[in-house]
Amino acid sequence: MHLKHLNLATSDVTGLAIFFERFFAFRRLLERGSGALVILRNDEEFVLTLMKLKRYDPAGYPETFHIGFYVDGFAAVEAKRNELVTAGLAPGEIEDAGRSGRGAHFYCTAPGGIVIEVATRPQLQGAA
Repeated sequence: MHLKHLNLATSDVTGLAIFFERFFAFRRLLERGSGALVILRNDEEFVLTLMKLKRYDPAGYPETFHIGFYVDGFAAVEAKRNELVTAGLAPGEIEDAGRSGRGAHFYCTAPGGIVIEVATRPQLQGAA
């Protein structure tokens, strides 16, 4: 079994779709309504559905909620952060949590308030 789909409710479907297309190599498969629904897919066949918040949905996700992308080393973390900065976004500083096994990572808030993490793969002891 593989996790291959995620649905996100957001106040900015169009802006978030463009963000994932531009910075994380997703491709648009389907769009419905005026900013109501976009379905994206990446090269790993992961399907990301973005939907407009419904009237009674909570205004945001819990404080610690985020979406993570693993990259192949510190240089790739640094390159992605630099790309986001150059585009006018404000990602956090890179944290290198090497001693904890967590690896290098940073967070960035995407359109619609969705928090994205870019990180090296964790090297946790005892993990399979």
